[in-house]
Amino acid sequence: MYTMAEFRTMYYGPMDREYHEAATETPAAPAVEEAIFPISQLGETVPEQDPTGRFKNIIQSTQAAIRGGAGTIQLVLMTPMESAIGGRPKAYGKEVREALKEVALASQVNIAGVELPTSLNNLAGFDYQQLVFSDEKRKQSLDEVKDAIKFAADVGKGGGVDIVSWEFPRSVNEARWNDPNKPEKERKFKQEGEQRIGWLVDERTGRTVQFRKDEVQHIPYKKDNFEKMEPKEEEYAREKPLALNEFTWDDFKKWADKESQKQGKTITPEELYIKVQLEGQIKSLEGWRATYLDNAEKMHGQKIDAEENLKHARTEEQKKAAQKTLREAEEKFKDFLNTAYGQAQQIEELKERIRHLKPIEDYAMKRSTRTYAEAGITAMKEYETGREKGTITKPLYVGPEIGWPGYFGSHPDEFVQLIKKSRDEMVNLLTNPKIKQIRPDGKEEVIENIYFDPGMDREKAKEQADKHIKGMFDTSHMGMWLSHFKPITDPNTGVMETEDRRIQRFRKWYTEQVETLAKSGVVGGIQLVDSMSGAHGHLPPGQGIFPVKETAQIFKDNKFSGYLVSEGHEEEKFGEGRIRMKTWQMAGAPVGAGYFGGPPLRWGQVEHAYFGKTYSPMFMFGGYAPSNEFKLWSEIPLE
Repeated sequence: MYTMAEFRTMYYGPMDREYHEAATETPAAPAVEEAIFPISQLGETVPEQDPTGRFKNIIQSTQAAIRGGAGTIQLVLMTPMESAIGGRPKAYGKEVREALKEVALASQVNIAGVELPTSLNNLAGFDYQQLVFSDEKRKQSLDEVKDAIKFAADVGKGGGVDIVSWEFPRSVNEARWNDPNKPEKERKFKQEGEQRIGWLVDERTGRTVQFRKDEVQHIPYKKDNFEKMEPKEEEYAREKPLALNEFTWDDFKKWADKESQKQGKTITPEELYIKVQLEGQIKSLEGWRATYLDNAEKMHGQKIDAEENLKHARTEEQKKAAQKTLREAEEKFKDFLNTAYGQAQQIEELKERIRHLKPIEDYAMKRSTRTYAEAGITAMKEYETGREKGTITKPLYVGPEIGWPGYFGSHPDEFVQLIKKSRDEMVNLLTNPKIKQIRPDGKEEVIENIYFDPGMDREKAKEQADKHIKGMFDTSHMGMWLSHFKPITDPNTGVMETEDRRIQRFRKWYTEQVETLAKSGVVGGIQLVDSMSGAHGHLPPGQGIFPVKETAQIFKDNKFSGYLVSEGHEEEKFGEGRIRMKTWQMAGAPVGAGYFGGPPLRWGQVEHAYFGKTYSPMFMFGGYAPSNEFKLWSEIPLE
């Protein structure tokens, strides 16, 4: 009699439920659709600081990810830019870089890019503590980006460098893409409790000016045609108080629209608001200047009289009295005259401020796009040098990572705008022998362009800009807009929609935006991250409420050629490897059918077997299980 050996589709341990089942009892796996992306293209982020708390260094963390099956890796630098030690490109020398490169080469793994720490959150040089744009901070940030570009070239033989985009503060409720001219009930987003703050920046110094838009101004202007009101005779005679009109922010918006049409250029309500305030100060100063000049003139007359009295003084007492009067007149004359000069000086300074106060968006965008363009040129040159040496094998690029809702660079429209304008600026830098810049005194000057390449035409420059400036799309950052997505009420019943319904509508908006991004050609990499709410989260894909799987599918359908990595490292404490396993499961990537063939394995069979459990088994096994010979006194079997 022969006994046939039973071969299963995979090895089982005694803690696996399938260990106690016959192969015929194992439920058949459901049909598996075609994977969105193969496992080799679905990678993971490797943080500079180990999220599992085991204090592994960056080489050990990279090796662990590779052993777990990651085929694509993005290195995430976490040490703040202000920190002297602890991390960032400057902390990894030649041997460490070579080790990272060899580890990737030996395993045929793609180190696809580098993410810079969130302490470097804009390239406009904006200091969020001092609320000032600083040339020093802009240069410091650009130097960090250049170091990261060289680091990516060293360890990954190319790849992307991304910087989270918080270019400058801006309102959610009044942003252009939020249709501020529409009634509030028709807008999609609202930030509860957001203060209406106006922002301007002095282009000479980079210092910002903020004001509350809800404050009413009382100014001598007409509300119908916005013409200046001149005092009337009864007001001169003080028979009536000076006439002033209340101007709200809506009045300033209407005024700005009319001025823009009249002057043929964009005039913002912020500029008019500050201009009117400063003009009021100027008028006050002009009045005081006239008063002090009048007083100076009177003192000059008293001085002349005192000089005449001194000439005609006959007695010593008359002479001393005239000399005293003359000294007092001369001192007061100088004081009044100097004060009048001081008033005039302040008047001219306020006039200069009016001329040089610019909208924060215009000013910051010029600085951000110039810096990204310079970084793009650095990536281009590093790529060309590496190609000649044979040390770089894939494109090298830099760009913003879509940011958080409270800052410019977080909305998809802003994200695309920033990248495309940065590309345009890179073309300008490569093709124009001279460029414009603002001098410290606020005047514009034309200087020699150090980035000018006489051998490059605009078509080639555009090709280079598109190649070396690309953005990073973070699906969790996009999901943070849920916190500001307005619920709607049923117009018939007046009942507010349920939270599930609101999330469904948000998912629809989300996928519509992703469709636009996928067609824009600005995305170089995608971080697949999920969250259970609008808060910033790092759950593995499929473990939250956002359409992460749909996002991957949309980009695939649009022939996306960049890389995808999971940034869901927040659940590593529940089972090391979930960051990648859940990504593979979400994408429907095939696991295999076992050494001896048979039906495809279910993800549950793999995940809860040798790839790490997240909970204890729900049955007893081995020595913990009771013997079959044991019986209770009641003879009831023990299950």
